[in-house]
Amino acid sequence: MGQDAERIQEIRRLKQEIYGEYGVFYYVPMAESYTVQVPVTVSCSYRRCLYCDLNQGMAFRELSFDEIDANLERLRVIHERDTRPPSRFLLAGGNPFVLSTEKLLSIAERVRAVFPSCEYIACFARADDVLRKTGGASDELATLHQAGYDRLCLGIESGSDRVLRYQEKGVGRAENAAAMAALDAAGMRYSAYVMLGLGGRDMSAEHITETADLLNAAHPFELTVVTLVLFRGARLVEKVRTREFRRMTSLETLKEGRELLSRLTLSTVWNGTHKTNLFPIKGKLPEHKDLLLRRIDAALAEMSRGDLKQHELRRWQNWGIE
Repeated sequence: MGQDAERIQEIRRLKQEIYGEYGVFYYVPMAESYTVQVPVTVSCSYRRCLYCDLNQGMAFRELSFDEIDANLERLRVIHERDTRPPSRFLLAGGNPFVLSTEKLLSIAERVRAVFPSCEYIACFARADDVLRKTGGASDELATLHQAGYDRLCLGIESGSDRVLRYQEKGVGRAENAAAMAALDAAGMRYSAYVMLGLGGRDMSAEHITETADLLNAAHPFELTVVTLVLFRGARLVEKVRTREFRRMTSLETLKEGRELLSRLTLSTVWNGTHKTNLFPIKGKLPEHKDLLLRRIDAALAEMSRGDLKQHELRRWQNWGIE
């Protein structure tokens, strides 16, 4: 076996050691796809959202500093021959920002000790994770920002309290708004996820209207738009079976996305390229808004005339190979 082949095998082994515990559905924020990912938590600390089984029933746990240090050493070996030293890092896990400020600061020190080239550290966060680090005698968000934390990813999902309560998100519109305002005040950039179809047919109108209103008062650098997918283990499945929750078709969610886009006035990036979406599209707002709307309208017209079932089959068949 040649040196190159041995190197490839070594990297594969190290990555399995680093990320193997996360299982098949290891997920990172779309805005941070090309970062170096440092495991610090496994699963989500909340794990009660009605629609979600992304963590496959895994219990939440914090990695010890010994485990974190061992993974950083593995990552050092993986990246030691990079032409450019890595500068962007992501803490892996469902919501690593739930960790204490003290532990997050120590993690940042450890990352920089191994990778002095680090420019920022991102991670997923819930609104309540952010809000627990506001108020009191010290400004924890500002301290974390100074330590390198930036570009957090918030799962807003909806601006409707009724939708968020139904889906048992654990936070409401007010908490989401307060978390984004707190990050703005700390100078910490953030992206926001919203989910088409989350209100089903019965709550669709208020889901879109109130989500647009919430976002128009915020300042995310990117808006990641995804579409509700039924995970096999999600509790929402039973409500779909009993027809308590009326799912929207893929074409209906595309129309819902168009309606949301039409109502937005903020300056951000619309990133609708996630594979759950019927028609992937991305552009800058407000500059590309009219163009994006025209492209969605054209797609709606074409898909309404064509064989949508075949389009859907091709889309999901490509899920694991693209």
